[in-house]
Amino acid sequence: MVRLPGVGGVDERVSAEIVGKLEYMNPGASIKDRVAKHIVAQLESRGVPRDALLIVAGPGNLAISLAMLQRRIMCLVPERTSADRVRLLKAAGVSDIVRTLDGALPGSPEHPVEIGRRIASHQPGAVYVDEELGDWDLEQCYNELASEMLEQTSGQMDALVLGVDTGNAATHLSRALKAQRPSLKVVGVEPSNSAIGEQNIANPLARRWLCEDIGRAYAPRALSAGSVDMWIQVSDNVAYSMARRLIQGGIFAGPSAGASVAAARMYAMSASLQQGQRVVVIIGDTARNYGDTLLSDDWMLAHDLLDSRMLDELQRKQHDQYRAASIEDLQLPAAVTVSEQDSMGVAISLMAENDFSQVPVTGSGRRLIGYLTLSAAQTLIDNGTATRSMPVKLFMLRFAGRATLAPGADSRQSGAAAIASTTSARKQYWLITPETPLSELARFFETHSVAFVTDASRKFCLGIATKQDLITFLARRHTLKY
Repeated sequence: MVRLPGVGGVDERVSAEIVGKLEYMNPGASIKDRVAKHIVAQLESRGVPRDALLIVAGPGNLAISLAMLQRRIMCLVPERTSADRVRLLKAAGVSDIVRTLDGALPGSPEHPVEIGRRIASHQPGAVYVDEELGDWDLEQCYNELASEMLEQTSGQMDALVLGVDTGNAATHLSRALKAQRPSLKVVGVEPSNSAIGEQNIANPLARRWLCEDIGRAYAPRALSAGSVDMWIQVSDNVAYSMARRLIQGGIFAGPSAGASVAAARMYAMSASLQQGQRVVVIIGDTARNYGDTLLSDDWMLAHDLLDSRMLDELQRKQHDQYRAASIEDLQLPAAVTVSEQDSMGVAISLMAENDFSQVPVTGSGRRLIGYLTLSAAQTLIDNGTATRSMPVKLFMLRFAGRATLAPGADSRQSGAAAIASTTSARKQYWLITPETPLSELARFFETHSVAFVTDASRKFCLGIATKQDLITFLARRHTLKY
């Protein structure tokens, strides 16, 4: 449990203390590790074989936690589940993944319960696992969590804020905590358009949100009436922006955690909590599950999920600091090259004499065809794979495939660069010329280490650029900021 003041602007205009219970620090990176442990114990007590197929419905966290406990898993996830989460499920050993319709109502053929039960009926010995159905006794699971929070706060909790999905956590934690702190308020968090708090199931298929792990198009049966004192709906924009701010502050939280922290701020201000009062918020998911979404500037921009301040910061970072400058403004020295017919010894000597870490390699007509790195060349010589008399062409890293323009690049403003790879000696070729904007080059360096600048015809290598050249340029302009 950590104090959140100063993290992502959490304490702005808030007098009460907001602390986070970091459930994403569990081995499976979510609160579902606790649930999985108790479900496995109950499976064993029921005599279910260890190799029985478990068909698990939900956003995916419970399936990951069960898979980590060496159980055979098939997972039913909503359509909105990110590709990152699906890849993680596969890596955890989940045998099969079935996507289900967002917002399907209980009892409908498209609902995960109906789909899961149909699948289980055709799989001898399979067990359908769904927290929402009440088939599992999770009271002890959440009693343990409640005891931890009371101990870590010395019993001083004025409010608990948590995202709600199945309703189990809200129900059991509310009951356990209020037994010790009757005045405590429980605040349930759901995405905008979710219908848990409003008990509304009208037109559920029209309800859409991006935030995973929280929210339903109906009130789940596991949620006990009165367990939540107040409901707060949080938009995707607020949830994702707060998650990014938490990351900047050292809390590597996912979108649902961003929604919960934002709701904790809203509650503390609306309830006029004062200094000395404390709000505990459960931070239940990790940003590591969202590499292609939350952690991608392009995806966040495309889905309009950055608040105005973060949008301004990103625009300054991507464009304003370069002020329309191009690679030509880097004033790179002329490139020194070697021929593919030159010996390894010649290439190594050239790099050593000029303090180069790599050298472009040319073919017939002095056309750029690849490059050789000093570290690789020396290693090949030292381990006996190559000799100094052998030609460079046997060991160079070659550019492969047709020239590919960087996203948004104009063919007249493109240049050449090698995409770094540790799995193949053939490299994709991107075009970069002296006219390529530095903002575009900066994005290139997010995934690559070196750029070889050519003429527009990709024939001659004119220079070599690295991220250090960009940093030096910004320092000269006095616009370098971290």
